[in-house]
Amino acid sequence: MDSKWKLRFAPHIGLTSLDTPSFRESVGSIDPVAQIDYIADLGFAGIEDNLLALRTPVEQKRMGEALARRNLEMGCFVGNADAWNKPLWGRSDADAREKLAADLTVAITIAHRVGGRYLTTISGRDHDVPIWMQHQAMVENLKRLAPIAEEAGVVLGIEPTNEQGFPGMLVHHVADAYAIVKAVDSPSVRLVFDAFHVQVMDGDLIRTLDRTYDAIGIVQIADNPDRLEPGTGEINFVNVLRHLRNKGYQGLVELEHAVSQPGKAGEQAALAALTAINDTI
Repeated sequence: MDSKWKLRFAPHIGLTSLDTPSFRESVGSIDPVAQIDYIADLGFAGIEDNLLALRTPVEQKRMGEALARRNLEMGCFVGNADAWNKPLWGRSDADAREKLAADLTVAITIAHRVGGRYLTTISGRDHDVPIWMQHQAMVENLKRLAPIAEEAGVVLGIEPTNEQGFPGMLVHHVADAYAIVKAVDSPSVRLVFDAFHVQVMDGDLIRTLDRTYDAIGIVQIADNPDRLEPGTGEINFVNVLRHLRNKGYQGLVELEHAVSQPGKAGEQAALAALTAINDTI
């Protein structure tokens, strides 16, 4: 079945908790397989599940089987869900490196269980250490682990997050994330371009897309302010997504947002808004 979608959109099945999938009310269930089937019926290309690592192995296996059955791509999940805001990637000590390696081993197992590739890679920062030193340590840590990721067929997705909503993180600006990715120089280390975070911190989305495009692995979208569906805020998603499409982007565009209105009606309104944007780009 040909999809109506002009980009490979991928709704989430858990943004900030396991019980907040994109279509909770429309499906009438938070069961991830029920969500996957509904998303597939809508013609989407894949899913995102930030907190996949917190699901049981049995549930992950069910999801992997459902994704394969419905021919959907598994998008991003947080590779270290239990320590995502701890100052780990910017450290050079043996304990941190051991933890990072152990987290990657677990994440690879989960990724293989669901047929996924992209591990969202974020970290807190140590305010007692200059941030440039921590960025350099992150580069060195990534260089150590990139060959393992490459052999396993997974990608470490470096995502800059906005300082207003996620204070104290190690990477807030897209330029810093881009520099880290380029310094590591591995196909298994790529940039997660989250339009919401980039807009808050840096703006100039279209030119910033162009400047970082060679490092981008995954694109995520939500409107600013409030991380809600496109059309609720200041970002001109018709122009941004049209530009992305014209560039020939073939990766997932993950719908990493909440919805502005409650209930099934709110979910369907958000879906209608995306459809209207899609029809225009």
